[in-house]
Amino acid sequence: INECITGTHSCGIGQTCVNTLGSFRCQRDTSCGTGYELTDDSRCKDIDECETGTHNCPPDFICQNTPGSFRCRPKLQCMNGFIQDALGNCIDINECLSTNMPCPAGQICINTDGSYTCQRISPNCGRGYHLNEDGTRCVDVDECSSSDQPCGEGHVCINGPGNYRCECKSGYSFDVISRTCIDINECRRYPGRLCAHKCENTPGSYYCTCTMGFKLSSDGRSCEDLNECESSPCSQECANVYGSYQCYCRRGFQLSDIDGISCEDIDECALPTGGHICSFRCINIPGSFQCTCPSTGYRLAPNARNCQDIDECVTETHNCSFNETCFNIQGGFRCLSLECPENYRKSGDT
Repeated sequence: INECITGTHSCGIGQTCVNTLGSFRCQRDTSCGTGYELTDDSRCKDIDECETGTHNCPPDFICQNTPGSFRCRPKLQCMNGFIQDALGNCIDINECLSTNMPCPAGQICINTDGSYTCQRISPNCGRGYHLNEDGTRCVDVDECSSSDQPCGEGHVCINGPGNYRCECKSGYSFDVISRTCIDINECRRYPGRLCAHKCENTPGSYYCTCTMGFKLSSDGRSCEDLNECESSPCSQECANVYGSYQCYCRRGFQLSDIDGISCEDIDECALPTGGHICSFRCINIPGSFQCTCPSTGYRLAPNARNCQDIDECVTETHNCSFNETCFNIQGGFRCLSLECPENYRKSGDT
């Protein structure tokens, strides 16, 4: 079937129907241009002249395909620092003529075969000066910042333009014999003028200390009373005194003779007057004492020391019968049975 005649092809505008055996193909009406060829699906495809052998590169050149054409490149590859001229020769690149200066400031560029070198511009700096990092000018050498201290102990190094000098630190004086700086003993030189209590000398200086019971004031020289009671050194009561403190005990306790800060209980019952404290029995308790009475027949008086008899007959705590009369005695009572003679009766009877 000729689809091109019957009109059953699918070729678009700008394409011509070409009948093939059992089918058809669409062919582009216009040419693809130099270096391209039309494919069966009517598309333009680059012609690889290097692969088809249709290039005209000389034997010393290599064909390199490009879109729509080709390029002839010399078989010789130049090394870094060289470039190929029109004749195919490798010639040196003068990097020093580049607009981007390859060397940093303070250095000059010297071209070499295939490369270049940078050489520092070295002006002659005098003693005590050195070239800066850019190599553009001479700057002062700070000898005082060197790890090798140019001045000895007790000295201070003062840097100057191109030189330095050594001076004695504060608290030191220059010794003309040893030619060194020696420590000034301020405590010995100014006795009693620097510190209120004690002066301690140190290399190049001094500091003040206070005797026990005092603390150093904010001025670093005067001493003020230390309130030891703030740290609670006593077991009970503390009284601060100038330069010290005193411990006191509450009633019923006494200060320990061993440490002078602890309070020990006073055994009032064991004192020489202990036998006269209570009328019956004395019991010691922490910080005080307690008087007791016999378990029956007595009770503690309001003064908490004496024992007074309980009148069981009045309080009716006796066990006498109806026919008996209760008779109070110290610490107890007795039940008396009284029989009246004939024609008599007990005075309590009605």
